[in-house]
Amino acid sequence: MKIEELISGKDDSAEIEVKGIPVAVSALKSLMEQGYEYLRPYRNEKTFSLWGKTCTACVTFEQLAQGQ
Repeated sequence: MKIEELISGKDDSAEIEVKGIPVAVSALKSLMEQGYEYLRPYRNEKTFSLWGKTCTACVTFEQLAQGQ
């Protein structure tokens, strides 16, 4: 999923659901500022895979909720 499309038109204080997982718009905007462009949730592992042109990461639901 493209992060930009998920947060388009959303307020920073809002929360969106990604495949049933609540995620703060501000956390996603922060990730975009760091260069991440795409996001894929893995519900069974409770992680998100993130990537962009020059970066990749795997974070837990909790880490993303805390804005890390």
